[in-house]
Formats: sequence, C-alpha cells, structure tokens
Amino acid sequence: MKLICCFLLGLTVLVSSVCGQSIINKDSFHERYVEVIVSLIATDIYAAHRAADSLYSVATTDEQKIKSLMLLAKIYENQGDMRSSIYKGMKADTIANATMNFSWQSNTAGFLATAFRQIGLYGVSMSYLERAVRANENQDDKVMQNLTRVNILHERVFHSLEKGRLEEARQYARKAATSIDINHKEHKGALLVKATNDQLMGVCEFHLGNYSESSVFLEQALDKIGEVESNLKPYIYRIQAEVALAENQLEKAKECLDKIGPYLTSGEVEELTMLTFSSWSKYYDKTGDLAKSAAHRVKASEIKTKRDKVAKQLSDEMIVRLHSTKQAYRIKYIYAIAGILFILVGTTFAILYIYRRKNVYKLRCTSTISKYVSAENEGVRERERSKVHITPLGTGLSKPADEAEESVALKAKDINISKDTEQRLCKQLDKLDKEHFYLEKSITLNQLASNMGTNPRYVTYIIQRYRGKDFYEYIQNKRIEYIIDQLHKSPELLGFKLSYLADLCGFTSLSKFSTAFKLVTGTPPSAYVHFIKKELDDKSS
Repeated sequence: MKLICCFLLGLTVLVSSVCGQSIINKDSFHERYVEVIVSLIATDIYAAHRAADSLYSVATTDEQKIKSLMLLAKIYENQGDMRSSIYKGMKADTIANATMNFSWQSNTAGFLATAFRQIGLYGVSMSYLERAVRANENQDDKVMQNLTRVNILHERVFHSLEKGRLEEARQYARKAATSIDINHKEHKGALLVKATNDQLMGVCEFHLGNYSESSVFLEQALDKIGEVESNLKPYIYRIQAEVALAENQLEKAKECLDKIGPYLTSGEVEELTMLTFSSWSKYYDKTGDLAKSAAHRVKASEIKTKRDKVAKQLSDEMIVRLHSTKQAYRIKYIYAIAGILFILVGTTFAILYIYRRKNVYKLRCTSTISKYVSAENEGVRERERSKVHITPLGTGLSKPADEAEESVALKAKDINISKDTEQRLCKQLDKLDKEHFYLEKSITLNQLASNMGTNPRYVTYIIQRYRGKDFYEYIQNKRIEYIIDQLHKSPELLGFKLSYLADLCGFTSLSKFSTAFKLVTGTPPSAYVHFIKKELDDKSS
C-alpha cells in the first residue's frame, strides 16, 4: 500500500505524453523508460533491473540520467533494498536541483518523501514533501503541475493514516479526486492515477469502518486498470482481503490473498510481502490455524525489523555525511578566506611598491633637471615667463609648460653634443615628423625625448638648431601645417566644423586652435577655409 505514491510520482512523466505523443514516438529512450516503469517492474523485476542499468549506461542528458536513476531507485525499493533505493533517489534529486529542473525536483523529492516515510523517518519525509510542494509551484507545465499536486496529496493521505487521522486522510483523498483532470481514457498513466485515487479512497473508508463504500472504490480502481499490468493491483487485492476479513467473508479473503501470490514471486516487493503476511496471519487467526498465523506474523515482523534496521543505518549514515559535508564546506571556507586575504595583501604591497617607485623616479628626474638650472639664468627665466606665449598643445599652460622644461630650453645653447649623436637625433626627429607625432594631444618634451631615446636638453637643442623654434612653437607650427596640407589634399574637410579640424590636428579646444592658426598664417581658420572654398569654386567654374 505504501508503495503507491512512490510509483505514481515516478509515473508523472508519463502524463507528459498527453501533450507530446509525437515526441515520445521519436524518443526510444523514453519509450523504453515507459515500458519498464509501467509493466516490466510489475511482471519481471530482474528484467526491469537489467533494462534500467542499460538505460543509465546510455543516458547522455541530465534528464535521461534522472529517469534511469529513478527507475533503479524504484526497482531497489521493490526488491527490499531501501538503502540503495534512497541513495539512487538522492543522486537523481541532486542532478534535478543542480539543473533547476523543477518538474523532476518535485518528483525526486516526492519519491524520497515516500521512501523515508516507509522506513519510519517521518520528519525527513515531511521535509522532502515540502520541497516537492515548493518545486511544483515553479513548474511551467500546468498538466504536470496538476498531476504532481495530486501525487503530493496522495502522500499526505499516507502521512495522515500513519498518524491515525482518518478523516483528514479521507479529505486529502477527496481533494485529490477533484484535482485530477485527465481526459485521455486510453492513456495508461491517466488510468493509473485515477485508479490509485480510488484505491486510496477505499483504504480510507476501510479504516473508517465503511466497508461497503470501501469495496465500491476498490472495484472502481480495478475496473480502471483493466488489463494493464501494474503493481497497484496486488495492493488493491490486499485491501479487498482486509475488508473481507473485517466482514468475516473468509472465502473471499482467501481468494484475494491468493491473487497476490504471483506478484510476490515475480516482484519480490518487500513492503507488499510484509503487508500480505500480516493479512494471512489475520486470516489464519479467524480460521483457527494458530500455528500458521504465528508463522506469518513472525515473517512480517522479520521484514519490519529489517526495515527498522535500515532506517537506523540510514539515519547514522546521513548524520555522518552531514558532518562530513559541513567539515568540507568549513575547510573550503577557510581556504577561500585565506586566498582572499592573500590577494588583498599582495595587491596592497604591489600598489605601495609602484607608488614608491613612481615617487623615487620623480625625485630623480627633478634632481637631474635641477642640476642644469643656474642662478645666473633666473633673470632670463623671469623675463621669458612674463612674455605672452602661444598656448601649447591644448593644455592651457603658457610656454614653457613648467620650470624644469624652461630650464632645459634656456640651457640648450650651452649643450655640448657629439656630431654622431646630433646626426642620429636629427634622423630620429625627421622620422617622427613623418609619423606625425605632434598630433598626439598630450605630447610633451619629456615624452618626445623618451621616444627618441635621449634627454630633453638634447631634443631642445636639435629643435632649436634645425627647426629654428622652441619645442612648443615647433609643435604648433607642425599641427597648423598638417591641417592646411589636409585641407588642400582632402577638400571634403572644408565642410566639417572647425572644432573637428582642431581635434584632427591635435588641439584640445577650438579657441587654442584658432589662436595658433592665426599666429602661424596671419589669418583666422574660418577665413582661410572660406578662401580655399572660393578658390575651388572659381576653378570649377
């Protein structure tokens, strides 16, 4: 009896065929899965086990792995190996949770709820049952969601019966009956769901003492199953036998118990065997055969003792596993914290090192440049600073940009440089001119010197001697020459805004560009563009 909900929670996938029969026809894996869970488990448990192992070995997707694991869990349960059954179910549940498969999460959690209830671990069972409820609420498939809701209600029936809450159990069964909404009468899964609900209603009415109502529900369940082979049938026969015994219909009770025999031989269903032995014991009590009654009672007790032992073993293993898991997570947490601290400390030291090196470099540069500043040039520097200079490089600084570079410029005429070095630097400057280095908005004397592999004093000397200008005047002249050349080469630029032309030749603002352009050409850029346009128009006409 207690196996019914486990069986149905596994069958929930079958109802998906109601909405996708064409998919099943193409899916041989699913077809074999349906064949095993619907019929083969009930008729040949060993063949079912071989088939389930085969399915697991060829499973490629996570869902196929879950299906084959749940098949094995069901088979181990029927064979009485509850420990292996639960571990297979837990493995399937782990995959379902990891892949966020809410449909299978509700199924695996429901199966485990039933399995733990069967061995007497009701607290664990209720925990998994609540998980099944939460997972089912997240399902998108409404047909599957409704069917799983029915299966959860069936499991609640068993919990209420175990606690002796008979009326509550009947209410759950009635609520499940109103929730069943499957109209495909020819579908095996649909028939089994409806038949199971009738069987549970029969169980509830039996425990409430309503034997005639119980018999009606049990007959309805058998009619719905018909010729379909299912391990639901022997559970129905057993309840019919219990009803007959309660009404002292011994011949009918024996007839029902005899019908269970083939299922015990072929299926080795441990729970069904235990319940059947218990019913036979009651039968022999009523017939007066006390020896056989005691023998069957002992057999039922042995199975019960075995299941209790499994429950204790599982409880101990789960406690050890939980402790090991906590220890593993604690170690991972410690390593993670240590790793984060190591990275933070290393990053801090790296930042401090870079900052210190940068400051040292600045101090060295300042010290080196300062050596070339003499007191006798202070007056000259002051006079140069008081002049109105061209704004260099679009930076907003007057020429020279800073005191260190000014000192370099004033000292350039006193430079003593070898002929070879001078020629080499001239060639490098020519090369950089051709590469238009002056178009870089942030270019400075120090950067140019670095690019040429020398010092700012030598660069200043080369520019002054071979270009006849200081650094900033030279840069701005080259920029203006460049844009003028571009305007003549590419007349389409005449249609662009002046701000774009300023940016194109390296200036950071239109005002700086206009000032430099007028200083170099004697004409504002707007007027210059106008003259070129007019010249082009005259040529075209």
